[in-house]
Amino acid sequence: MSKTLTEIRSLARSHTRTAINVLVGVMRCKDATPAARVSAANAILDRGWGKATQPLESGDDGALELIHRIELRADFSHLRRWRKSVEQAQNYTFRAVITIIVTGLLGATWLGVKAAFGK
Repeated sequence: MSKTLTEIRSLARSHTRTAINVLVGVMRCKDATPAARVSAANAILDRGWGKATQPLESGDDGALELIHRIELRADFSHLRRWRKSVEQAQNYTFRAVITIIVTGLLGATWLGVKAAFGK
């Protein structure tokens, strides 16, 4: 029986606390090699704060590439906010349409009942 990617991720994530505790244990262990301690410390920092950005090399110290990366990050942030606002608008539109349909049906039912008993 093969597990789906979602199931595998869920299973792996259920061991997060234990894995972090192991990394902290290795990092603090005086008997561990310095390389193992540094590796564990880096893994903890990467998971808590994200990987450190790597400078891009170019003829002019990478300043232009850095500016492009900052602009790209800002663009993606803008697109993410735009996508969320579109999804929210679609959700509100769907709710409004359902509300209008239900209100119309209830109004028609009320008029039908009123007409039936009014005669």
